[in-house]
Amino acid sequence: MDGNVRSAIEFLRGAIQIIIPVYQRNYDWKRENCELLFEDLIDLETSNKQTHFFGSIVVKPGNYAQDIIVIDGQQRLTTLSLLMLAIKNWLDKNEEEAKKVRLTPEYVLNTFLQDQYLNTTDKLILQPNPRDYKSYKLLFGNEKFYDKSSNITLNYEYFYSCIDNMNISIDQLMSSIQKLQFMVVNLNSPDDDPQLIFESLNSTGVALTDADKIRNFLLMNENLPEQNKYFQNYWQPLEENTHFEVSKFFRYFLTIKNAQFPKISNVYDEFKTTYNNLDFDKQNLFEDINDFSNTYKMILECNTGTKKIDVILNRFLELNVTVIRPFIMAIINDFVSNKIVEEEAIKIVELVEKYIARRIITKTPSNALNKVIATLYRDFRQFQDKHNNQYKDSEVIIFLLLKKQGSGRVPTDEELIRNFKHNDWYNINSSYRSYIFERLENHNHIESLSIYEGLKNKDYSIEHIMPQKLSSDWKNELGNNYQRIHENYVNSLGNLTITGYNSKYSNRSFQDKQNMEKGFKESHFVNLNKLPARSDKWGEAEIIERTNQLITSALEIWDFPESTIHEMIEEKEMYIYDGNETFSNYKIHGFTFINDEYIPVKTWKGLFVELFKLLAKIDLNPLIECTKIDTKIGFESAIFSEKTDDTEEIVPGVYLFVQLSNERKMNYINKFFEKYNISYDQLSLDVEYKN
Repeated sequence: MDGNVRSAIEFLRGAIQIIIPVYQRNYDWKRENCELLFEDLIDLETSNKQTHFFGSIVVKPGNYAQDIIVIDGQQRLTTLSLLMLAIKNWLDKNEEEAKKVRLTPEYVLNTFLQDQYLNTTDKLILQPNPRDYKSYKLLFGNEKFYDKSSNITLNYEYFYSCIDNMNISIDQLMSSIQKLQFMVVNLNSPDDDPQLIFESLNSTGVALTDADKIRNFLLMNENLPEQNKYFQNYWQPLEENTHFEVSKFFRYFLTIKNAQFPKISNVYDEFKTTYNNLDFDKQNLFEDINDFSNTYKMILECNTGTKKIDVILNRFLELNVTVIRPFIMAIINDFVSNKIVEEEAIKIVELVEKYIARRIITKTPSNALNKVIATLYRDFRQFQDKHNNQYKDSEVIIFLLLKKQGSGRVPTDEELIRNFKHNDWYNINSSYRSYIFERLENHNHIESLSIYEGLKNKDYSIEHIMPQKLSSDWKNELGNNYQRIHENYVNSLGNLTITGYNSKYSNRSFQDKQNMEKGFKESHFVNLNKLPARSDKWGEAEIIERTNQLITSALEIWDFPESTIHEMIEEKEMYIYDGNETFSNYKIHGFTFINDEYIPVKTWKGLFVELFKLLAKIDLNPLIECTKIDTKIGFESAIFSEKTDDTEEIVPGVYLFVQLSNERKMNYINKFFEKYNISYDQLSLDVEYKN
C-alpha cells in the first residue's frame, strides 16, 4: 500500500477506465454536498488559493493496465465526472459563449470523460455501478431521455445550472478544478486487505447502511467476473425482492439463523460472525439468502399462492406488526419448500395472528415478545426432531406458545372479556382499532368487505352510536343518568361501529342514524350493526347487550385451542424476564443470560452474584466506575471496592451488596442492564411458583 497527493483532474486524465464495483452503494451525494463543492471552486478563483484538498480515495489495479478499481471515494469521483460532463454539455449548447474561451467540449470529452481507444461500445472512462450506469450514460445523449428520478441526473443538472449562472468564466472554473487534490491510496500489495481498509475508512463519518457493508463484505474480495455474477444473480434480485429493505431483511434472516434478534446497530457485525461460523460456502449462502428473500417478497406482497395465508399477511401489514416476520419467513420458507403442508402452514399463521391479537386486545407488555418470536422456530424444529415429527406442526406451536409465562404468555379468555368490557376502544392505535372492527365485521362473511380500503379512502369511518358530544335529544333519551352513562360507555366496544354515512351526521339522534341513507337499517355491516338496526332506542342496556354480543364473536375469532400434547412430555419453559416481575413468591433453579448456556443456582442471591460476574466478563469498567462513586443511593450503591459482611466478591477489588429483597435485587438488575445496554429479554429464568 502506498499513498500520494495527486491533482484530481490529472487522476481522471491518467485513467483508461475507472471502475465502480457492483458491491459499492449507489451514488448518493446530496444537493448540499454539490453546493459546497461548487462554492469552494468559486472561492478558489476569487481568493487566488493554489490548492484545495478534495479528500482521499482508495484504489487497486484492475484486470488490465491502467484500469482502476475504486475501493473508497466513488462519490467524489462520480461528482467530479458529472461536473466535467456539465461543462462539456454547456459548451456544446452555448456556441457563442464557447468561442470566447480556450476550453472546448471535444477536449473535455476526450480527456476526462471518454477514451476513444477503449475496447468498449461507450468508451466511457467512469464505469458506475449498474444502477447508476444507465442514468450516467443517458447524460451523454438527448436531454429528453434523461432519467429525471436519478440522483446522478439531479446533481448533473444542478452543476449545469450553476455554470449557466456563475460570475466567472469556464476557463476560470477549469482553473479552479485543476487545484483540487486527492490523497490517492493504492492497494498494490497482495497483503493489502481491501475489506479491512474499507471498514477502517468508513467506521466514522460515512452513513453506510448494514446492507451496504454486508454487500461489500461478500463481494469485495472476489474478482470482477465473480462480483458481477453474484450481484446480478443474487444481490440485485435480493434488493428487488425485499423492496430495498435489505438491512431489515438481514436482521430477520440472522434472527432465524441464530434464534436471537441482533441489535439494530449490530446487524453487520452479527452477519460477519455468522458467516465465519458457516459450514458451507458462499455460493450456498447466496442460495439460502435468495430463498428467504423470495419468502420476504411473498410477505410484503401477500402473495404465497394460498389465499387464507395471504389474507392474514395483509392484516399483519395493516397492523404494522413486524416483530413476527422472522418466524413467518421461516414457516413460509418451509411451506414453499414442501417441509410443511399447506393445511399446517395455514393453521400456524392463524395461530400467530390469534396470539398477537390477544396481546393487542389485552395490552400485554411487549417486553418478552422479541425473545418469544426469535426462539419459536428453533424450539419448534428442536421439538419435532426430538419427538421424530410424531405431532402435527400446528399442535407443536400451540404447545410452545401456551407454555410461555409472564409477558410472553397467551392471554386468557378471562383477560379478553375484561379488556373488551372496560377498555377505551376509540382512543387506541388506529391500526389496532381498524383491525379489531374489521375482524368483528368480516367474521363468517362469505365475501369479505374491503374495510381497510374503505377506511383509508374515508368511505367508511369508525363512529360512535351515542355521540361524543350529547345533544339535548340524546340527553332526554338517556334519562337522568345521561352523564354517568356517557362517561362510562361513550368509547366502549358496544358503542362503536363502522358506518358508511357522512361523519358530519355523527351527532344526530339515534332514530336519524337508523333511518338515514346508509344508516343502521340500510347498513351492509351486518355483524356490527345488527342490534343498532333493530333497536327502538340506544342506552346503557343496549350498549351492554351489544358489547356481550361482540365479545361472543371475538372469542370465536381469536380462540386459542388447548394443547393436544400432554404435559407428560417434560419440556421445561424458561421465564423470559420483562423487567417488571419481582418473583417474590418464586423459587429459582437456574437461568440463561444472552446465550442458551444454563447456569444452575439455588437461591436468588446466587442469581444476583452470578449475573454480576457475567456482566464483569462483558465489561468490567462500569463496575469499577461504580466503586469510585461514594453514594448511598442509586444503582452505584450496590458496588463496593472493599469486602464487608454484606457483600460477595465479583472480581478482586469489586464487591456486590447482597442483603437485599428480591424486589430490590431485580431493580438493581434492571438498572445495570440499562447501563450495559442489555435488553431484559436476554435473561431467562428457571423458576417455580411457591404455593
